[in-house]
Amino acid sequence: MASIDEVVAGEILPAKEAISMLDQVDLGPTIDIPEIPPEADPDSTPLEERERMKKEIMRLKTERNAIVLSHNYVQSDIQDVSDAVGDSLFLAREGAKSDADVLCEPSVLFMNQILAAMKKPHQTVLAPDLGAVCSLAAHADPERIREWKANHPRGLVISYVNTYLDVKAESDYCCASANAAMVLEHVLTHSDPDQPILFLPDVFLGFFAAKFIEKSGHPLDRLWLMLGACHVHEAIRPHHVNEQMRLHPEAAVVVHPECGCTSACMRQVTTGLVPEDLLQFRSTQGMVKLVREVPQETIIVATEVGNLYPMSKAAPEKTLVPASREALCAFMKQNTLQNLYISLRDMVHEVEADPDLAERAKVPIERMISIG
Repeated sequence: MASIDEVVAGEILPAKEAISMLDQVDLGPTIDIPEIPPEADPDSTPLEERERMKKEIMRLKTERNAIVLSHNYVQSDIQDVSDAVGDSLFLAREGAKSDADVLCEPSVLFMNQILAAMKKPHQTVLAPDLGAVCSLAAHADPERIREWKANHPRGLVISYVNTYLDVKAESDYCCASANAAMVLEHVLTHSDPDQPILFLPDVFLGFFAAKFIEKSGHPLDRLWLMLGACHVHEAIRPHHVNEQMRLHPEAAVVVHPECGCTSACMRQVTTGLVPEDLLQFRSTQGMVKLVREVPQETIIVATEVGNLYPMSKAAPEKTLVPASREALCAFMKQNTLQNLYISLRDMVHEVEADPDLAERAKVPIERMISIG
């Protein structure tokens, strides 16, 4: 077993070792976190100016035969002018089936890369801001993956969608939090029992994967995990959820499996401390669906706070309580109504994919889109 003093974020370890180190390894970001621009707050711009830009964006979409595909975490004004709002899997599917000439995606860069790899020859992919990168994706080093593959020639690599194309190109499958269980089930069903599986880069979602594998009756020894994390979700700890549960004892709780509270919350369910129907794990888009389904009037939400906007639109009568009000992704917030407007107006920040990487990455991306 590796010494805890020698282990750093991004390393690949057997699942049991990785899980034992969850609370000991520094999983903080390896890239600088940018300042959130003031204009990321809709209230910082006069209403008249916001409405003018919204009208211009709608006009430009028609003029350019463009669609806007927005992630749940971007500001509400952007969501209001979008043709589709959802998580990475949903937006990948929407982009893949679109025939629009321009695909403009306010999100983080790995999502624009997916569109660039999958786009049709006549299409252009735009990003409002190229500084919208991702701290989780930054943990995934393709060289480490190639080294693992060299040591495990029959191994299978499942990369979370929060990775760049050079990592996807080294992968057999991609998955999103929305279909991680289905991809795992597919891989377990269609592989030999002795084939190693590497799941990367999010170790908290990897913990979720480990529990799924054990529940499915497969040996955990075949699973390897990368020690990566989203700096926003990782910072949502058990005490955040527990405090809100104390303040709202009748509330339902929904947790994104990237969160740093995942393992503790799962233990509360498995030990019977909290009923399974009161504490659930859902993807970003799954949370929007859940808020309409649960009978509880109050829902504690453990994820990036931007997701509360589409959730509130889905069930305006419900009360949504963020587990942590500090859960803000500064990378997502680099997308603003202003730079979305400029991107469409000037056709700037085109995202292109290296043809070789795109061809290799398309295989696991297409598998992700087709499963679940």
